[in-house]
Amino acid sequence: MLIRKPQFCTLCNKDLKFKYKPDKSWNIAGYLCSDCHMKMTREFVIKQKEEEEKINKKQNQCFICNDFIDPEKKKKPRWQWAMENDIYLCEKCYNQKELAYQTKINFCVNCGKKIGFIRYNPKPKWKIDGQLCRKCWDAINVAQS
Repeated sequence: MLIRKPQFCTLCNKDLKFKYKPDKSWNIAGYLCSDCHMKMTREFVIKQKEEEEKINKKQNQCFICNDFIDPEKKKKPRWQWAMENDIYLCEKCYNQKELAYQTKINFCVNCGKKIGFIRYNPKPKWKIDGQLCRKCWDAINVAQS
């Protein structure tokens, strides 16, 4: 005759007649009683719903100004702007960001002159963010040498 070794609930320490295995995402070792299993399941479902609500709110809110965005007018930022993947911008913020990006790319950071076909990128040790015209690049290069 086999004698059963008594098992206890990991959370409340009750003697287990029926064992319930906890979900791996709960990070609980051992078995649970029915009451604790129901309580943990309920908490897990509530937490999931809260996370879904956060995601939905985030998708309908501008990342920069936090205003509500009409679903038809929300825009994803361009990849060149180095922003997060799962965010959206309102039309006003998107246009401001686009204008700033175009200014950074098409005008010299140092003197503000419109850059032509040939662009000069600053050396990394200069710690300059943007493009330079030839005159400014030469002046900075001579000064740094």
